[in-house]
Amino acid sequence: MKKKKQVDYRHFNNQTLLPETGKEEKKKFKDENFKEDKDTLQMAYRAWDELQEHRKNRERNRNYTFGRQWNDPITLSDGRTITEEQYLKEQGKVPLKNNLIRQLVKNIVGQFRSMRTQPICVARDRNEQPLGEILSSAVEYVHQHNRVWELDGRTLEEFVISGSCAHKIIHASRNGKTDVWVDHISPSRLFFNRMNDIRHLDCTLIGELHDMPIADLLSRYAKGNRQRAVALRQIYSDVRDAHFEQRYPTLSNEPTDNIDFYTPSENNMCRVIEVWHHESRERLRCHDTLDGTIYKAEISSIDEIEAENSRRIKEAQAQGVDKEQVPLIKTEWFIDKVWYYRHLSPLGHVLDEGETPYWHESHPYTIKLYPLVDGEVHSLVEDVIDQQRYINRMITMLDFIMGSSAKGVLLFPEDALPDGMTVEDLADEWTRYNGIIRYRPRPGIPSPQQITVNGTNVGAYDMLSLQMKMFENISGVHGAIQGKAAPSGTPYALYVQQMQNSSLNLVDLFESFKCFRTDRDTKLVKTIQQYYDMERYQKIVGEDNLEALNNVDEEQVKNVEFDINITESVSSPVYRIASNEFLLDLFKMGQIDLRMLLENGSFPFADKLLQSLPLQQ
Repeated sequence: MKKKKQVDYRHFNNQTLLPETGKEEKKKFKDENFKEDKDTLQMAYRAWDELQEHRKNRERNRNYTFGRQWNDPITLSDGRTITEEQYLKEQGKVPLKNNLIRQLVKNIVGQFRSMRTQPICVARDRNEQPLGEILSSAVEYVHQHNRVWELDGRTLEEFVISGSCAHKIIHASRNGKTDVWVDHISPSRLFFNRMNDIRHLDCTLIGELHDMPIADLLSRYAKGNRQRAVALRQIYSDVRDAHFEQRYPTLSNEPTDNIDFYTPSENNMCRVIEVWHHESRERLRCHDTLDGTIYKAEISSIDEIEAENSRRIKEAQAQGVDKEQVPLIKTEWFIDKVWYYRHLSPLGHVLDEGETPYWHESHPYTIKLYPLVDGEVHSLVEDVIDQQRYINRMITMLDFIMGSSAKGVLLFPEDALPDGMTVEDLADEWTRYNGIIRYRPRPGIPSPQQITVNGTNVGAYDMLSLQMKMFENISGVHGAIQGKAAPSGTPYALYVQQMQNSSLNLVDLFESFKCFRTDRDTKLVKTIQQYYDMERYQKIVGEDNLEALNNVDEEQVKNVEFDINITESVSSPVYRIASNEFLLDLFKMGQIDLRMLLENGSFPFADKLLQSLPLQQ
């Protein structure tokens, strides 16, 4: 099959999107529209480079999880470096595997998804609880249209494999819909500074690598200016020139698992580096005593503020007001800590920049590193890789032993070799299925003799059982929590205790992930408060809760302070059983009627009964 030619975005830029422009004009556009920030680019690269070991460990953990368990490199005596799989095949063995890690990960994700939870906004002032209920409905809506529960399942899988996970919360337009979006960010494209705080409060730099077509790049960063579009085209045509590749000789255009910082994974894409940095700025804290407003201003605005104060004094003196009685703008110098974002080209051109637009005054990312003891990340999968390696070696050895012991060893006298056959030819024929060796008896020469061995009595089965047991002990996920039947003779009390112990082993992992989701949803609610209006809230809460909306205004919803609690949802089996029992008790005591029971309970036949109630009344 003829190999499909890959599109080069340089040709696409120059020939398709925009007409040809002179070199001098291109240079003029580029210089006028885009400044360079090499310092931020290098700072981001250093952060990316420091995470190289983490990305390598993640790749290895992922390979073991998804069945690529013989890919570790080994160096032979002749100096060659090959994979374990290649080495075994050269030795005539079959690299077998019993992928227990995948089953472990699936079981943990299954445990999580069986305990469905949902975030609830709880107002700190009990009088504002209706506002919390409105925000809870808004969060539920955002979760639904982003399919957050599916995202959380896949994110937990990443968390178990690599020990890290990240989400990004933004307000943007996608597919003709402007809303709040939640995106999963792959650790292979994420970078951040070294952190030691388990809450990640010492994060000062974070960002990610984007690959996008040139059309999307121009649409996003040209800002409706054709000159900027021409400059952008020229910038990304210069990215792959000879000078750039000489500056960064290690770059490769080949799509690899280890993503390069400067170059896109595919030639028809453009690399954009998004960097968020916590910076210090000299600013003025201003208090306008005329209307009581307090705001921040740039140092450069001091002349405008003094001019405004002078104008007020002149107007007041003209009216006979004492200078001391004039309401002025009071200023105070201070150091302001702000999150500042930059979108950079691989050459350091600033495509877009600005202070964080979000009310939470932070970057849009939520990350979690596990367990982050002394800044180190160690995933659950990493703990069981050694046991998985030994198990694979045991079953491979057992397979080889059984295969070699089927025919055993052949004692073949040298003088009895058939004409035209070497010892190597004889060995190949002997090991071949239904192989036939020609033998001509000669006086005084003993006949060939086959010696078979007992391939089972080697202790390998005991070693395999030991490694399987050690795998369960190290992972903490025993057969009880996996739903496996207990071995014959196992007491019921012991089996229940094993289930409880297995659950305890996963508590730390689930609680860390819960903390990640709480931080994510807190940032999510802040974004909802910032961008949603009352019209949007009315569409979300529906007619049943319009009364609550009528008693509040938009400013109240935007300014309410809240806490995020993650509780079991009504889809959780445990929650359904508990709530149904509670409602049935209230119904039996006469505290609620049948309609209230059916409306608030989780009964499969509730809707049909509710429809028939008016006919009976």
